[in-house]
Amino acid sequence: MSRPIAIVVSSFTKLTDQRSRTSGNFSTKWFSSCSSMDIEVTVDGVINNDLTFSLAIDKGGNDELKFSEVRNGSRLAYVDSNTFYICEVKSPLTQKKNFTVTIKPI
Repeated sequence: MSRPIAIVVSSFTKLTDQRSRTSGNFSTKWFSSCSSMDIEVTVDGVINNDLTFSLAIDKGGNDELKFSEVRNGSRLAYVDSNTFYICEVKSPLTQKKNFTVTIKPI
């Protein structure tokens, strides 16, 4: 098992004064060969297949939405960025809890 690119804890609700952001910026820079990123989503340590979210890149006001409808098991093209963030979280869960996204290199 290889080391993850990133492990991000995110909120179900937007961060204060941050439009639709539910996480702070995080990096996906990887220093080995990588063409894709596999996504694992957990709530309270248990895999969650119901939650979806988007990934955007902070460009100082003109943010770029890179991926929509991301969920557990998604395989995304590798993007090298220091300023990714999670936004637009959707979940049918009635009890909204923080969740963890683990991004693994492929």
